[in-house]
Amino acid sequence: MRSSVTDGLPDVISAFLRHRLPKLLMLSATVGLWALSQNARADVLVVLSDETASYQQVADEVRAGLKPTRDGRVRIDVVTAQRVTGGDEVALKDYELVLTVGLAAAKATLARESALPAPPPTLCLLIPRQSYEALAPPRVDGRERRVSAVFIDQPLSRQLDLLRVALPGRTRVGIVLGPGTLPLRNDLTNAAKERDLSLNIAEIPDSSGVYGALQRVLPGSDVLLALPDPVAFNSSTVYGLLLTTYRAQIPVVGFSEGLVKAGALLGLFSTAQQVGKQGAEIAGRILAGDVVLPAPQYPRYFTVRVNNTVARSLGISLPDESALATTLTTRSERRESTRPATAAEPATPGRAP
Repeated sequence: MRSSVTDGLPDVISAFLRHRLPKLLMLSATVGLWALSQNARADVLVVLSDETASYQQVADEVRAGLKPTRDGRVRIDVVTAQRVTGGDEVALKDYELVLTVGLAAAKATLARESALPAPPPTLCLLIPRQSYEALAPPRVDGRERRVSAVFIDQPLSRQLDLLRVALPGRTRVGIVLGPGTLPLRNDLTNAAKERDLSLNIAEIPDSSGVYGALQRVLPGSDVLLALPDPVAFNSSTVYGLLLTTYRAQIPVVGFSEGLVKAGALLGLFSTAQQVGKQGAEIAGRILAGDVVLPAPQYPRYFTVRVNNTVARSLGISLPDESALATTLTTRSERRESTRPATAAEPATPGRAP
């Protein structure tokens, strides 16, 4: 005789289970599957433009920064932009938050999200401000912000402050603007006036005009400020530009560590780790319950580099890097404490410890 799960039970209980047990088992299975799906749902997706070391460093910093969040139970998946656009597509809708790293990742992700009925909040890291604004124009309808950014470029105020702090006697600033930085001309002019700096600006439509622009700018300048413009400053122009300025005994203030190593006197930039740290801070607040992403912003943490060899060759004495960074932070905090923060600049910029 076949045994049953109801054998040996009182008749009333046995009859109840014979009629109800299948439904109870089905309900239990449904609840179990729901719980598994909830536990399997990922919290954060990090999309890298490619597997370049600097992009990987941002992802590592995000992991480290989010480690304490939700008692260490935050799941972070990392993929490349190719996974987002290729045949092995990632289910973006399954994530609470998406972080993109680099311009290619932002383009791929926002293009995919445009087809989703309810895309997740997306924070773009290491992206130029102008590129971001072309991809995600500022909201003017008052609705919740779903896309935001931490820019790769530095605020103009911080760059001009560095000139005043590091080179107080050099107030005539030469600048070469290409198509990518030309829209900054008015902001540059206004920020320079606030700091008693005079600008000597040359505009170029393409890289072939860099040398001619330097011939127009350098005679009336005692420092050249390099802005991140792919037409004015690229691998084919930078060597000749640095050689020309060095021969003219005009120091260059650059926007990357590579420029400083190549021959610029000073550099102001944010490292991949610093941008990743800021991204993790924002992500942590979102996962903790903030329902709206903050406004797009410049890097909060930054680094100052000095090329001491160039400084000695030009006979220029500079404060050390940490002193320069501390002074810039103090100036920024003092300025921001006297006026409301804008969408483009964070209220409390600073430097990494």
